Amino acid sequence: MRKIAKSLINMKIKIVILCVMMVLFNFFIYKNSMAGEVKEYAVKAAFVFNFIKFIQWPENKSLTQQNSSYKLCFIGNNVVATQFTKLNGKTIGSKILETHRLLQARECQNCNIIFISKGTDALILKKIISRVSGKPVLTIGETKKFTEIGGVISFFLKNDHLHFAINIKAANIQGLKMSSRLLKLAVIVDG
Repeated sequence: MRKIAKSLINMKIKIVILCVMMVLFNFFIYKNSMAGEVKEYAVKAAFVFNFIKFIQWPENKSLTQQNSSYKLCFIGNNVVATQFTKLNGKTIGSKILETHRLLQARECQNCNIIFISKGTDALILKKIISRVSGKPVLTIGETKKFTEIGGVISFFLKNDHLHFAINIKAANIQGLKMSSRLLKLAVIVDG
């Protein structure tokens, strides 16, 4: 009887140790994936900041002399929010960058730039693209079909490197002129 009791206690101890190890293992995997996600969105935020420098908005419709700021709106999780909020208050030329987290598609009306993360519902994505179509708004996404549905710039990974595609037709519809230096770095798509 003692052997059985001792054996059961040893088995329980082993099970507890195994469970603790599994929890720690999952924690470290989660922590490493979070660190990767933070780095990914820090790089994407930097790209977006630099895109703005190489795009010309139409003078008569947006960003006129009276408007002293660019309004960068974004949709995404807390990691996306943290990285894009870090851009708030930075200057590009004579304009200040203001960042705003969008909670609903209808809030996009006053944005000059909209970043839509890959976790965004496809219906919301289409609503935003539709709402800003024909307006001088730079739309940036990271889904495979983003430029196909009318988005202007889309991020993608190739050989573990971040690249971007530009939909020239969508940029023209939005009235945005892309610098040739920016176009040389992009994969060009036409709708």
